[in-house]
Amino acid sequence: MAKVKDVINVMKKIAPEQYAYNKEYDNIGLIVGDIDADVTRVMCCLDVTDEIIDEAEDIGAQMIISHHPMIFYPIKNVSTADSQGRKIFKAIKKGIAIYAAHTNLDFVRDGINEFIANELGLLDIKPLDPYISGEAGFGRVGNLSGKVFCTVLKSEVELLLKDDYVRIIGEPDGEVLRIAVINGAGGGDISYVDMALKAGADCLITADVKHHVAVYAHDNKLTIIEPQHFTMEYAYISRLVQILKIESLAKRIKLDIVQSKWEVNPRF
Repeated sequence: MAKVKDVINVMKKIAPEQYAYNKEYDNIGLIVGDIDADVTRVMCCLDVTDEIIDEAEDIGAQMIISHHPMIFYPIKNVSTADSQGRKIFKAIKKGIAIYAAHTNLDFVRDGINEFIANELGLLDIKPLDPYISGEAGFGRVGNLSGKVFCTVLKSEVELLLKDDYVRIIGEPDGEVLRIAVINGAGGGDISYVDMALKAGADCLITADVKHHVAVYAHDNKLTIIEPQHFTMEYAYISRLVQILKIESLAKRIKLDIVQSKWEVNPRF
């Protein structure tokens, strides 16, 4: 029977932990759990909520693999007096291990950024910052097969991510060709705009765009297409399930790997 540590080893192959962009900032790996505990079913999700832990128990999953770490910032105590403490207690009490693959899953080959870039049909895809290798690194950039209006690309993003709240920052009737992709909160800092501009992009697809970043992008003639953080990353979870199944079989590890059926976008 598989152990938690066996699943962790598979995940380390899919998204090596050394690929994390900033280990002092990020919190990846085993968040809660016993590495020697038995595992027959794993459930994948974006965020670990109370409902996700309950769902894991209901379907008999002994392990949760999430993209966002359940514990992100350092904590000084674990108590049922707050929501985070209650989740930690619940997971431990129910014997459910929780593992997070965050920025390492963002930037690895066949990770979230590359998935979005491929699904949009970008050509000659490369990392924006190949700090890992020529095929892995921060973000992605590539070319469309031809110039398109921003409104057309916005519609394609809406369709791909099943997101009705995608915004354009820039000229809707402008044309774009070279597209940068930074999944999640790439709209939080002007340095990511500079990164896209340095790569020759005329459009950046990213989420959580702050006002000063939008102004900076406008001043520098970079269009931003902004989906929601949730939808931009949730679209990948089904792909993670597929990859985890393939890699588990390759290592002859018998696991039932499923995606959460009840995860919801908190912004709705």
